[in-house]
Amino acid sequence: MPPIRLMATTGILGYGFTEEAFNAGIAMKPDLIACDAGSSDPGPHYLGSGTAFVSRAAVKRDLGLMVTAGVAKGIPVMIGSAGGSGSDAQVDWTLDILREICAENDLAPKVAVIRTEQSKDLLHRKLAAGKIQPLGPIGDLTDTDIDDAARVVAMMGPEAYQQALNDGADVVIAGRGTDAALFAALPLMKGADPGLAWHLAKIIECGAQVVEPREGQDCVIGTIYDDHFTVEPGHPARRCTVTRVSAHTLYENPEPYRLKEPDGTLVTDRCSFEQVEERVVKVSGSRYEPADKYTVKLEGARPVGYRTVFIAGIRDPILIEGIDDFVKSCRQRIARDVGALGIEPEDFTLSVHLYGKNAVMGELEPEADGPIHELGLLLDVLGRTEDISRAVLAKSRYAFLHTDFPGRMCISGNLAIPFSPSDMHVGAVYEFNIWHVMECEDPMEPVRMEWIEPEEVRSWRN
Repeated sequence: MPPIRLMATTGILGYGFTEEAFNAGIAMKPDLIACDAGSSDPGPHYLGSGTAFVSRAAVKRDLGLMVTAGVAKGIPVMIGSAGGSGSDAQVDWTLDILREICAENDLAPKVAVIRTEQSKDLLHRKLAAGKIQPLGPIGDLTDTDIDDAARVVAMMGPEAYQQALNDGADVVIAGRGTDAALFAALPLMKGADPGLAWHLAKIIECGAQVVEPREGQDCVIGTIYDDHFTVEPGHPARRCTVTRVSAHTLYENPEPYRLKEPDGTLVTDRCSFEQVEERVVKVSGSRYEPADKYTVKLEGARPVGYRTVFIAGIRDPILIEGIDDFVKSCRQRIARDVGALGIEPEDFTLSVHLYGKNAVMGELEPEADGPIHELGLLLDVLGRTEDISRAVLAKSRYAFLHTDFPGRMCISGNLAIPFSPSDMHVGAVYEFNIWHVMECEDPMEPVRMEWIEPEEVRSWRN
């Protein structure tokens, strides 16, 4: 098998990469330029709202470099989990950026659009057929969970990417998929060993996480051969190391040596990692165990209310000394004042975080009794409606600002408030309510494919 070379430009589209590394990677004549754009790390808001957690300007810069070079060199460009969560709205957002890039640069690629947002009718049918199971120690999915979700996406495998490449796509903009599937698709299609293909994909999907010195995101190059693969940085002044590559093999895995994918499991317990050059790591011994069933992970988010927050500082040593009792006193006052507005306790939650006093670890903080000279106060109100959220936060702010405490030496103003307006309205809040696995009759079942032909792309210039 001829070597197959893949370039991962960055860990997430919009996180950036250096042009020096990118141009060096292009000079190595890769067979694919790709970048995963998604992550569930920023939480459920972005899936629920269908918005991106990176800026449009940053995505346009990264995607523009990739598409311009790809079209010029005849190298396919693929984006997975577009917009962050891969919902239809986020795919459309990415397509809008692609339209702008093509119009400004006089490009007319053949574009494949892969959508993985799931219809609720399909999910209800799958649930009734017993084809959806929990992923981990959570409850069974219910019809109510499906109906409550704002959006549900499926993490597809490599098959839709392969169909797009087989049908001549120059650019692929895809919805939610597994991180590794984006990069495993081409090697698998060309007959590479599945264990090596999936392992290489796992290593490079986060971009320069495996590179030293680690000074931010950048491009990384993976090349797969008959019995091994190599990983190296695009940037000539950086290097890949055995420690970084082997550590990334364990990264984000529930089990250290096993990574589950839709059609099987990557097994890495017998792998060999070798520093074959100062900048290059060689990996061999990866295996892949096919699964009996083809399954995709489902991610869904439902709205749970509206958030308003307030930030302030406390530097009064007397108040700090009695801060726990003060918080209790303020909570009592807030409950009374909010009740007078006709707001019921079940209509909101108030979280009080004291940064500098166990705010990160809470009751688990091992150094809870250390000296404190100032505190950061964060009030976080989650209300059933936006009006409730705003009203409870306003009452909470007032209580913490003006409530008396033993030994107080001023008549008001317990807090230093850095912002005006002081109350920050975050908006709608979501939570993950679907984190399950769906069995598929066919790998393409959870996928919808669309094509934008070069003639239509040319019309974007008008």
